[in-house]
Amino acid sequence: MANKDKNSMPLTEVISVKDPESPKKAALILKRGGVIIYPTETLYGIGAFASINDSVERIFDIKGRPHGKPIPILVRDIDMLSEVAEVTELALSLASRFWPGALTLILKQKADLPELITCGTEKIAVRVSANPFIQGLFELINDPLTSTSANISGGANLTDLGELFETFNGKVDLIVDSGKIPESRGSTIVDLTLDTPQILREGDINTNTLKEFIDGNS
Repeated sequence: MANKDKNSMPLTEVISVKDPESPKKAALILKRGGVIIYPTETLYGIGAFASINDSVERIFDIKGRPHGKPIPILVRDIDMLSEVAEVTELALSLASRFWPGALTLILKQKADLPELITCGTEKIAVRVSANPFIQGLFELINDPLTSTSANISGGANLTDLGELFETFNGKVDLIVDSGKIPESRGSTIVDLTLDTPQILREGDINTNTLKEFIDGNS
């Protein structure tokens, strides 16, 4: 049960990532259509099942995120990737080399997901996280997880519990506390839906490293 304050307003529950029950707690909330904040290797993300329209809409409301701005997702592995996106040979090569890790692939949409995930682009941004909590969570769930950053749209990324709780208390159902996330540039994003793959953002994976790999596998 979430705690209550003196005005009987619900407080967001917090659980340490070190608690062995944290993946199970998060999975139960997600399966009920809830929204959580969780750690990855690059940032804290706001997560809900990408297949539940009401949950995705709730994330947009929580963040104040403009409609028309797609949301990236996390998947467990290549099998789950193939359920939501059209997987090319280059995508498989990149995934084999850089996943799990800080590489987001933009691929053609395959699954019927809420409109807000893709915003009508028929493209989907996907990665596999190397974070141990996420890997444990995916042992308990069978749906892709939204992976937009845990911040107010347009604001700075929030990297510790104090900032997260102040901003999202009463708005999300659970915060999984992993302490302060180490400084990161985020994931590198590459669009594979184009005739020539295009790197849209350099993150923790160096652009030159990625270009050399793509050139050698195209």
